Amino acid sequence: MKITVKRATWFLGGFHTRTMEIPGESGTLTYDQPLDRTDRIEVKDGDLILVKETVLSKIVNIVFITSMLFFIFSNSLNIYTESYPYPPDFLRVSGIGVTIIFVVIIVISFFFNSYKFVKENNSSKE
Repeated sequence: MKITVKRATWFLGGFHTRTMEIPGESGTLTYDQPLDRTDRIEVKDGDLILVKETVLSKIVNIVFITSMLFFIFSNSLNIYTESYPYPPDFLRVSGIGVTIIFVVIIVISFFFNSYKFVKENNSSKE
């Protein structure tokens, strides 16, 4: 008996497909995360299961990429530009704000699931 699991976890997690053997006609597929954040789904022979990111995980990814771009561009603006159009404290204050938002969202994300199972079809035999 086989099931197919597809990982569709955006660009930081990637896309991957794997076919797995299950020992019986049905069973429970479990995804374990630290701090006892697990997701379970009942599967049957021939099921196609998607592992998707939750909305919170997508927000964390966007904040992470935005933060990294902010720090890269703010440092390059400070280095290569002598007459920056904003007040000198603007980058420092906005950098502190971005860092605080980044840390708060990362800490919140530790207490919620990052991924979830979604059954794409019900027992579509190959």
